[in-house]
Amino acid sequence: MGVGAGDDAPADWAYSIGLWHTLRSPEVCVFGLRIEVGMPVVNAAGAGIRGGLPLEPDQRRGDVLNGYDVAVRPVHPSWYWDFFGAGIDFYQAPPLPVTQLFWPDKAGRFPWEEGVDDYCRTSQPLLWVPKADTEGPWSRVGENQS
Repeated sequence: MGVGAGDDAPADWAYSIGLWHTLRSPEVCVFGLRIEVGMPVVNAAGAGIRGGLPLEPDQRRGDVLNGYDVAVRPVHPSWYWDFFGAGIDFYQAPPLPVTQLFWPDKAGRFPWEEGVDDYCRTSQPLLWVPKADTEGPWSRVGENQS
């Protein structure tokens, strides 16, 4: 599922639906990449999982983003309703496990690391942190939804 940011979020995001159902693997999401890039990243992660390479928390993987490492972190359930509505509809209710893939800036730094490029930092929410403990534009996504 690809989601265009429009006026409601700082950047696009993409996520899988069905990995938990078919493989008992957490669903996968990536933020801050155009849908045309994010969806193939999600699909590459799914192919790796199907091929026997599960995603693990705090893992670094070089097989999903054209040879660049991605960092793997679990998503806190407080974010589910804001970003994964189609997945919730598919499963009929949360919780379902979701894993976030983070991409690095051109120097190989991730959003939580010192000196990281501004776009890399601001376009990828740190969804392992509970929503109530965060501030900024990503924490406001979904506020106007009923």
